[in-house]
Amino acid sequence: MKEYSPDKKGLSTLQLLIIMAASLISAAALLFIPILSVSYIVAFSISAIALFLAFIYFPMLFKTIKYLVTDNEIIRTSGVFIKSHQSIRFSAIQYYALISSPFSKHTGMNFIVFFVYGGQQRLIFLNKKDADEILAVSSANSRKVEEI
Repeated sequence: MKEYSPDKKGLSTLQLLIIMAASLISAAALLFIPILSVSYIVAFSISAIALFLAFIYFPMLFKTIKYLVTDNEIIRTSGVFIKSHQSIRFSAIQYYALISSPFSKHTGMNFIVFFVYGGQQRLIFLNKKDADEILAVSSANSRKVEEI
């Protein structure tokens, strides 16, 4: 039984992307909305939402996400305002998808999606080493189940 958590580099990358996107949208609002007071309100609102997401909500979310890999199942716990617990058995996994961004070692943008009967489980913002470990454990345990 081993516990994993999201990579902190993923949080930094997400914060940087949010701030860049909000800056671009705010600049576009200031340039293209002809009424000056409306453009200031739009730009301020977008900036406030981006700052809330980048520096309050996402850090709280990253603290609550936990992945627990046992001998038989993977348990995902997350949620800031509403707590969520999701577990899947290795025997129920049909297939998986590993999604990695360029420079994923440095950005922490590695995602695993396990597809099971009637649903899926997403493990988000893992570092590369943890993602490879989880996939190795899941494939070894699913083969063990098939041999029985």
